Amino acid sequence: MALQEVPKITKYLSVIMLFGWLGRSTVWNFLPVYFETHIESVFLIGLLTSLPALVSVLLDIPVSNYVQRVGEKFVFFTGLLMAIMPSVFYLTAAPIFLVTGKFFEGVTKSLVLNSGWSLSMKSSGSEKESESLSVFLLGVNLAAVIGPVVGGYLLFSQGFNLLFGLWILTSAISVMLFITYIRASTEANKVRMFEKLFKSKTYSNDIHHVKENWSSIKEAYGLIFLHSIIFSFFWLAIPLALEEAGATYIEMGLIFGFAATPKIFQVFFGGLADKIGRHETLILLSSILAPVLLGMYYFDSIIMLGGLFFVSAAVTNGMSPAIHSIFDRRAPEEVESELIGFMETFKHLGQLVGPAMAGAIASVYSLSVSFAFASFISVLILIYSVKLYRF
Repeated sequence: MALQEVPKITKYLSVIMLFGWLGRSTVWNFLPVYFETHIESVFLIGLLTSLPALVSVLLDIPVSNYVQRVGEKFVFFTGLLMAIMPSVFYLTAAPIFLVTGKFFEGVTKSLVLNSGWSLSMKSSGSEKESESLSVFLLGVNLAAVIGPVVGGYLLFSQGFNLLFGLWILTSAISVMLFITYIRASTEANKVRMFEKLFKSKTYSNDIHHVKENWSSIKEAYGLIFLHSIIFSFFWLAIPLALEEAGATYIEMGLIFGFAATPKIFQVFFGGLADKIGRHETLILLSSILAPVLLGMYYFDSIIMLGGLFFVSAAVTNGMSPAIHSIFDRRAPEEVESELIGFMETFKHLGQLVGPAMAGAIASVYSLSVSFAFASFISVLILIYSVKLYRF
């Protein structure tokens, strides 16, 4: 990838996202453990962890339309400002404010990612679009690797409050970087445009286009939904499983950071899908994932859990390019942007189910049983992939 050919604004966005997500990443993986000290029910912790996905389901399409009306920069800047709020609420430790913090996580995610994706794609030519998107995501992915490792060491010696303060600090830095290098400007009336969102026929037209193309895209939506269940299942199950196994915060941070490294090399899996085929890649990776997740049902040592989590995280991340490629092939180009909005909805529906599923099963049976159920979900992906490959 020729980095010099990537637009400057995309590089700026990547650095801004690195700082915006760095403080967040130091503590985010540990939040279920933090919630456990204030909320006794693992079922409720699962629902709480799912809340941002629910907010995203409700906001994705309105936010996408709002971006078109007032511009990406204004929405992105608004999201950066709101990204400070979750850590402020988490500092209070009151259950109602923990819920409020998770709510703002969902709002921030919709605002920043919807506008960021769009701004990055519009700033680059079609021949450099994939490279630009890779650079845009690089900041977030680096934060996901570095953050937990730093957070584990700080948490071990200083506690959660320092990390929440770090979240506020790096979020504020991202705001200042945006003001310095990009700036938000729009001539549109933001309030009037927001009101028009609820009077527009956009949503009925979008739903009409989904119905028209349902027969060709339903399989891709199904794969995205199932994949997202497993992807988000880890958010709750892994921190609590490591805590049950007696892992220190330092050990947990190293495991979280190590497991996030495949995100940086996701382009390799994209090349694998191009080389051996999209469906073949999914069949191969889901065949690996099912027994690995089942192994986490049987093993409870820190080393085994960490090793199996790394493999499962790498495989789960590796599925993403193949699944998105299947969607891209099946979605007609003239309505693809609209269908992407619903793709994000199915993705967030899966992320809503994943943590809630882990919490519900853990509260009725045990946390280890939830890994067996996640293994069953991966078997469904395998069956689905074989069916698509054959027909």
